[in-house]
Amino acid sequence: MDVERLRRLPLFEELDFHDLAQLLRWVREVEATDGTPLFEQGSMPDELFVIEEGAVEVIHDGETIATLGPGDVVGEMALLKLERRWASVIARGPVRAVALNADDLAAMSEQMPELAERLRETMARRDRQNEG
Repeated sequence: MDVERLRRLPLFEELDFHDLAQLLRWVREVEATDGTPLFEQGSMPDELFVIEEGAVEVIHDGETIATLGPGDVVGEMALLKLERRWASVIARGPVRAVALNADDLAAMSEQMPELAERLRETMARRDRQNEG
């Protein structure tokens, strides 16, 4: 994982080089194969994912409600609102994603509150765009 890879993802594109370099301390790369769940409906949120490559299906009560791909963020709202996951997210083919877990988001909030707030604002703005 490096700054340039993070910069290409819409969630992080507004961050400057310094912030992206700091963010590298808290994110990790995740790879999943076809059929692998990133998370399950009803589970407690522990991380969010930004899809870098591949596609995932969002499944609510056994029904596919969305297919997401590169640049899309999944799991952020349950993590921010601390609510159980309302859907499962399953890899459809090989997937590479950037993950940020709840503990690291909390650490970021303590050590770099301005960066954590910028990420929260970006996620909230994306949520409003998705609603409208």
